[in-house]
Amino acid sequence: MVLTGDSTHKQHIVEYLKHATRNRLVFCHEPIEGLSFLNLGKVLATALASEDLRSPMIAYAAEDTLSEVFSSSQNDLQIGCYLALFNIGILFEPELEFNLKSTLDNASINKTIIICSDGVILSDKYFFLQPGDEVFIDLKGLSYIEI
Repeated sequence: MVLTGDSTHKQHIVEYLKHATRNRLVFCHEPIEGLSFLNLGKVLATALASEDLRSPMIAYAAEDTLSEVFSSSQNDLQIGCYLALFNIGILFEPELEFNLKSTLDNASINKTIIICSDGVILSDKYFFLQPGDEVFIDLKGLSYIEI
C-alpha cells in the first residue's frame, strides 16, 4: 500500500542517509509520500491466526514471521533499499518476546527501516504509547532520526 504524506520528509531521510553510520533507522509520525508502508500488525496477526496463542511456541512462530518481514524490502530511487512499517503495536506484546533492538540493529544495516507510529523517543528509548511505559525499544548505540 502506498500512503501519501509530506514530501519534505523524504528529503530529510536522504540527508540523514548521507551521514548515517552503521544503522539507518527512521521514525516518523505520518506516512511519507511515495513510499510503500506494510501493515505489520495485520501481517503478524494473519500469520499467527492458526497458532495456539497459549502455547510457548507462539513466540517462535512470531519471530519467524518477523524475520521474513524484515528480510523483505522495497526500492526507492532516492532512499534506496527500505522497509516501511506501520501498525507496529504487536511488536510490544510481552508474550511474543521480541528482541526489538537486535532486530532493528540487524535489519537497518543493509536497508533503511522506516517506522510510522505515534511513538515517542526520549533519552534514546522509543516508547510506543508514552514515556515511562514498561515496554520500549532501547535505541542507545543505534543511528536513527525522528521526523
